[in-house]
Amino acid sequence: MKLIYTALFVFLFIGTCNAISQGFGDGGTLSGNFQIDAQTYNADSVIGAPKVDEQILSNAYLNLIYRNSDIEIGFRYENYMNPLLGYDPRFQGQGIASRYIRYNTEMLDITAGDFYEQFGSGLIFRAYEERSLGFDNAVDGIRVKFRPIAGIELTGLLGKQRLFWDKGAGIVRGANLNIDINELAEEVLPDDLSVRLGGSLVSRFQNDGDPFLRLPENVLAYSGRLSLSSMSFMFDAEYSYKYNDPNSTNKLNYNPGQGLLLTGSVFGDGFGFSLNTHWVDNMDFRGDRTARSNELLINFIPPLTKQHAYALSAFYPYASQPNGEAGVQAEFTYKIPRNTFLGGKYGTTFDVNFSLVNSIDSTQIDKYTYDAPFLGIGDRTFFRDINFDIAHRWSENFKTNLNVVSLIYDKDVMENEGAPKYGKVNANIIILDMTYNTSETNAIRMELQHMTSSQDSAFFEPDNVNGDWAHVLVEFTVAPNWFFTVYDQYNYGNEYEDKRVHYLNGSVAYLTGATRIQVGFGRQRGGIICVGGVCRAVPASNGLFLSLATSF
Repeated sequence: MKLIYTALFVFLFIGTCNAISQGFGDGGTLSGNFQIDAQTYNADSVIGAPKVDEQILSNAYLNLIYRNSDIEIGFRYENYMNPLLGYDPRFQGQGIASRYIRYNTEMLDITAGDFYEQFGSGLIFRAYEERSLGFDNAVDGIRVKFRPIAGIELTGLLGKQRLFWDKGAGIVRGANLNIDINELAEEVLPDDLSVRLGGSLVSRFQNDGDPFLRLPENVLAYSGRLSLSSMSFMFDAEYSYKYNDPNSTNKLNYNPGQGLLLTGSVFGDGFGFSLNTHWVDNMDFRGDRTARSNELLINFIPPLTKQHAYALSAFYPYASQPNGEAGVQAEFTYKIPRNTFLGGKYGTTFDVNFSLVNSIDSTQIDKYTYDAPFLGIGDRTFFRDINFDIAHRWSENFKTNLNVVSLIYDKDVMENEGAPKYGKVNANIIILDMTYNTSETNAIRMELQHMTSSQDSAFFEPDNVNGDWAHVLVEFTVAPNWFFTVYDQYNYGNEYEDKRVHYLNGSVAYLTGATRIQVGFGRQRGGIICVGGVCRAVPASNGLFLSLATSF
């Protein structure tokens, strides 16, 4: 039946596009993209890779967008036969996951169907897709943007969020106002100063239905924000408040929620400095009060930690804690000039980054309430990261990047909802990335990575994660089309000798135009991947991996 609906929608989509084209006298444009990721799975008891009955699993996506004058029509077809390990099994199936029609002019922008949107930094509302996490909280409904005059934009929306192949129980309503002072009163401000103001309201309606508790059916959140920028600095501030919203993730707590986000940066010739901080309390906001994990998130907590790119430095990523965290991040970047003692012939870039996230100060009053003074900071450290990078080109053909990281990772908070089990991980990582150009088109790149780590838990369980790791990667590039990569990760310092395992993996990638094909084979360790503070667990696997992505 789903296949019939899919074919019918495609037929109607093409027919509508043809009708619009004839009506406007212009054929319009059709664009899109396609992606498929497939993997074979071999049982591997050494690394804990499970047996997969299907042997081959895959995720596939097709986006098609038709544009003609002020009209835009789009849909996305998805196929999970069956979903890759690590993705929620409720994705299993195939069909039209997203469809919409949009009318967009200078004054009016109307969308009916599925859409993504963000108010401010996302503290009270962000609808987006992050495919690598299997995350998609698109809103299915109506969105209207109205721009009556230059400098003012009003947005209103109404709908339900995507929940795999279904919709969430709650109805989400939202309104947003953006004001650009420069466009409204350009003559009032200095030429190099930009000022923007904003305010948002978001509410969720969901029937109570609880026989024992009186749960609020309408939950309101609001926020206000200010943004200043010039040629030498930027400053953003946003405050949010959410009325009490007892739910599964805050253990049916009746406290209201609030958050404050402050971001500032200054920059000049060859240097930049940024300082970011936020404080959030009970700001987990969802389209269903019973939802957990990454389901039906209405809002988004901007992360305060660096998203590392190298394998071992990204080993322990931080996941935002919307029910309570206080954090700060500072970063300084300096480009040492060329033809100096430290800069050398080509210059040197130095970057140092520091981030610290703690609990908030709170005292439990009873089962359903607690006291948390605004901006109060608790004693428990969730995460701390001190790192620096030194990038230097030694010659026209040779360059290096040195990355050093020292971090503290509260594994109980990140992976066990705060209950004592693993303790804190203390890790120190050093990485040397070297690239040598053998010709104008060919290059060899090597990564040498090492991590020492220890846990302070009193409980020890054999696993494939703890201990010291070494990682070696070699990549050969034949520009602009071919990439050959092989790497080995080895947890040689695992406390349990039988868990000291090599994770050997090799891949070949071919890139031409807007198409990329990659084939790989080998072991992949289990762990956690995070994007923007939102995470998912990835199980260990052993097998062949194929990825194809193209756009047109």
